[in-house]
Amino acid sequence: MVKMMLHCNHLLSTKQNGVEIQAYMAIIACLLILIYTGSTPNKRTFEMICLYLQGWAELDELETHIAKLKAKQAKKTKA
Repeated sequence: MVKMMLHCNHLLSTKQNGVEIQAYMAIIACLLILIYTGSTPNKRTFEMICLYLQGWAELDELETHIAKLKAKQAKKTKA
């Protein structure tokens, strides 16, 4: 499930500690996105966060994307 949501296609390490760290980091990232946006993380949200952290996207672009997610989630809960 985490692999699907966060697009973790391959392991960055072959050692047990490295695999555990990658798994925990993916779970933590998934939970933080869920808490902040109120919806299950999708590939596009993860991409936007990565682009922002890499300097390819501005903060207002990320905030706009998250605001759209929150609005979509609010619509779902009203219906």
